[in-house]
Amino acid sequence: MNKTHETPILTRVLQVFGVATIIVGVIAGVVICADAASAGIAVIVGSIFTGIIYIGIAQAVDYLARTAFSTDRLCTILDTSITERLRAIESSSYSPAAPTTSSTSKVGYFYSTDGSQQGPVDATDLRMMRKDGLITDDTAVLREGETEWRKFRDYLALIR
Repeated sequence: MNKTHETPILTRVLQVFGVATIIVGVIAGVVICADAASAGIAVIVGSIFTGIIYIGIAQAVDYLARTAFSTDRLCTILDTSITERLRAIESSSYSPAAPTTSSTSKVGYFYSTDGSQQGPVDATDLRMMRKDGLITDDTAVLREGETEWRKFRDYLALIR
């Protein structure tokens, strides 16, 4: 999936039109100069100015196309990254929980972003979700074994 930016047809048309305007204008200006020098110079200057404007518009169109292409690629990369991270979190969330009799076992956390309880996930996953922007400091979080939901920012161990 290695796409590359393609120059829009409109860009090429405007560039050709700009160059043609300059060439035709200079030729017409030289012909007019034979009769009236000031009118011929005005035609030459006007055609060069107009040609430059067309070429500038062509560059703007190409820039917008490149920006749209880059934005689309960035969205695809972010979407893939977030999807992969969510799958990793979900796969770790749905694995059978180990007994929590040991004092060294990890504490699980539940979170709610849309009114439904998600998790449990460990503190590392919850921190990564915060870093990735999937949850915020105001996201409701419940530590396993507790009954009161608090905000993410209220858990000092998670913020570190």
